Amino acid sequence: MHPVPPPNVVQPAPQWGNTGSHRTFRRPPPMPPSDFGHRPPGPRPGPAPRYQHPPAPQPGYAPRPGPPPQSYPVRPVPPAHAGWQSPPPVPRPQMQPYPFAHQPHPQANQRPRVASAVTALVLVVALGVIGVAIGSPETVRSAFAPNPVSTLPGGGTTASSTKKTTASPTSGPWIPQPSTTRTTRTTTTPSILPTPTGEQSLSGNPIYQAGGMAQQVCAPPGWPSDGPSGEAFYMAALPCVERAWQPLFERTKLEYDDPTVLVPTGTTSTSPCGTVSTTDASAFYCSANQTIYMTIRGITADWTGGDPLDYLSLFAHEFGHHVQHLTGTTKEQNRRERQAGPKSPAGLELRRRSELQVQCYSGMFIQSIIDSGGPYTRADFDAARTFNFSYRSSPTHGTSDNHGQWWVRGTGNQIATCHTWSAPSAEVA
Repeated sequence: MHPVPPPNVVQPAPQWGNTGSHRTFRRPPPMPPSDFGHRPPGPRPGPAPRYQHPPAPQPGYAPRPGPPPQSYPVRPVPPAHAGWQSPPPVPRPQMQPYPFAHQPHPQANQRPRVASAVTALVLVVALGVIGVAIGSPETVRSAFAPNPVSTLPGGGTTASSTKKTTASPTSGPWIPQPSTTRTTRTTTTPSILPTPTGEQSLSGNPIYQAGGMAQQVCAPPGWPSDGPSGEAFYMAALPCVERAWQPLFERTKLEYDDPTVLVPTGTTSTSPCGTVSTTDASAFYCSANQTIYMTIRGITADWTGGDPLDYLSLFAHEFGHHVQHLTGTTKEQNRRERQAGPKSPAGLELRRRSELQVQCYSGMFIQSIIDSGGPYTRADFDAARTFNFSYRSSPTHGTSDNHGQWWVRGTGNQIATCHTWSAPSAEVA
């Protein structure tokens, strides 16, 4: 969650690369999510649009003290990939007709007296040979009809093992010996780890082993000066941040889920986590509906100087809370915060560890789009760095120096360095 800086006279937005004028502001404690956004020009491609018109405020939602309540709906594990199925067996080749035994022509007998007797004997022998051939059909099939070979399509994520056996020889030196090949195939499916819980979600989370983000071009149009421009900007920014994070989830086999982004244009926003005013928070994330709220009136040009990279830095910060939700960190943090008391020293330190961690995540993302072939250069990076050191110290977000230092740590592009839960208390003060 980002608090709102104190009001200031609106200054003309400087060009990209200029630092501009940044006002410090008092950061209030985190608040719940919001409402009132413009419907985007059209639905995003995909199973369901993630840019939605915020619902009208519902009665019964009142601001809740302390951190907004988080709900954790069960996310179904993606179904396992279906294994290869064997095609129907190859039809048995038609049996070749067995050649009948050759009947030799008897030589002409010089003794006509015995011709009939010899002829009768030859006929008896021939009929005997024919009878043997007709009476042994299985021998014929084994010799001329080889067993079918099982074949399966290859590729995919399957592993196959093949065992080759040789058929028993049959009588007759000239009969070919067919072979039978049987193929067995084992299907492997990607495994999804359960969401970490308890101490593991904070100190031993698998996400810390995911490494860094790949360089990419990210160039949202303009900057969020009103509802339509804000929707266009964040609609283009969301795929950039997702491309940065999804490989990290894949490497650690944690389940990823898309967030929704709303761009409220009013002064208050209503969500399942409560109602928030732009005087209390400029942007926030509600885990109950996995939605990021980027307000227009809470993030003004006199604070950001109209620098697009500052808006991206704030957006990446809020997206970091979505990452914390997906990795189980938010649930455990809220549980411990409730136990300690949200306003107690221990409860406030837990909140700061959470906020400073997503500051580190923001720095990771910004570094991944600098000098990557897109519009953002080292000069823009330096301006964003100054912006992230401009926060006024807050009991929920830490000192101005720590707020900026954790952002700088993230620019080293190794998520293991964003482990605020094991950092000394002085580094999260």
